[in-house]
Amino acid sequence: MALETITQILAPTNAPYINGINGERRVSAAILKNFYQGLVEKNGKGVDDNFVSAGDAEEATQIVVHRVLPVKMQPREQGANKNGASYSQNQHYVQTEDVGIDILQVLDDVILIPRASTDRINVDLLAEQIQIWSDRWATIYNGATTASKILASYMAKAKGETINEVVISDSDITNKKVLEKFIEGNSLLDEGDPAHGIDVFPQKTRIAVFRVSYRATLKAGGILTLGGANEVYNILAGSGINNQGEARTEDDGFVGVIDGVEVRLISNESLGHAARFLGLPENEFKKGGVFAGYIASSYANARGASTRERTKVVDEPNGQGIRLQPYVKFGCICWYHLGNVFFTSEEWNLFGDLLDLFSSVATGITFKLKGAGSRLFSDLTPTKLSAVSASGFTMGAVTALDDWGVTNHCKAAYYVVSDTELKTVSAFVKAAKTATYKGSVAVGGATVTTTVADKQFVNVLTISDDGSCVLASVQYNA
Repeated sequence: MALETITQILAPTNAPYINGINGERRVSAAILKNFYQGLVEKNGKGVDDNFVSAGDAEEATQIVVHRVLPVKMQPREQGANKNGASYSQNQHYVQTEDVGIDILQVLDDVILIPRASTDRINVDLLAEQIQIWSDRWATIYNGATTASKILASYMAKAKGETINEVVISDSDITNKKVLEKFIEGNSLLDEGDPAHGIDVFPQKTRIAVFRVSYRATLKAGGILTLGGANEVYNILAGSGINNQGEARTEDDGFVGVIDGVEVRLISNESLGHAARFLGLPENEFKKGGVFAGYIASSYANARGASTRERTKVVDEPNGQGIRLQPYVKFGCICWYHLGNVFFTSEEWNLFGDLLDLFSSVATGITFKLKGAGSRLFSDLTPTKLSAVSASGFTMGAVTALDDWGVTNHCKAAYYVVSDTELKTVSAFVKAAKTATYKGSVAVGGATVTTTVADKQFVNVLTISDDGSCVLASVQYNA
């Protein structure tokens, strides 16, 4: 827990000093508001919230949902030499398939509000903290929802299965083919998932979600402008402006309708949570990365949360003040990865490439959806990389310890020398495929002999047994 610094509030040296006299300082009774995006996917668009009630989520760790498998009977011809009698010789038993949602993620860090803080600041800190927590919870839920889709599709790809992925290259953007690519992606959901009894993913269940920085691409491509009466009617029906002329006030990132699908932008805050849920750097899915967005159907994705009792307010046991005790359990899952289509700037094999890079320990790595507060991130930082020279560098011992502090869960480390700093796992594994100077580094610490030119970067990536990745980079200045 961070120490409370009173001088941040009471600092006379910060007051204006005019002609030898300190000016008076006052604290405003108003407060600068924090602002967070609301829920992006909801109402049966992109994800289904109906399988899990608030009570179920609060009291259970997993919700099981049954699906009745379709009976795959074939027509026959009466009078034929084979199975042509009055009654068919074929019989079918009713079968079911179970899918589940793990409700294991918990948001319950305690928030302390000492009396001393409320005395010093003329603001209702309790009300503000409850509002901030509630708003931020929406971005966390957004992140978990997005992460569950990425996990399902790209773990399937790592296993050699077919996924729905459409590359929108720089050339496609320059040649204004973004709309064509969007329609191509949307059409993939029309193919359904026959293996799971889904002939087509219904249009009304779909939503398109793009990273917030992609808005300029969509606008420049001319695909978010109104394209005729049908688009106007769609917006008037409840998207941008309703038929009474009232503006839409929800903060769900809505920007328009393309090919009959609502398009929303997901905030960087939400994308940061998505990356951390997968054990990746916070900026993995933001501007400059491979990920652009996706179209999803609620037939393929589900989630649930306990929201019956979000926050308790109790007296502070250590002295005068109060404690906020939030509590929300939640879980998100993609059951059928073919119900999602991903848009990327290039071919992407996120988890497959990581497993290839760390092939010597791949069997000991499990990728899963897991809250950042429980992830086994290693303690790798740039300060662990020392003595960087033209002939190599030294890495100190790197650990990822659990609460017992005995087992080191950091499985392996790898380095790449590059001309630019590698800030995402996707960039790192791509560079590792073609880099001249690269290789493994012992997590217990080692001096590595390699070649580093002036102004080049030494980038190191560690991976833990729960798939948590940490990147650190140091530039060599001759």
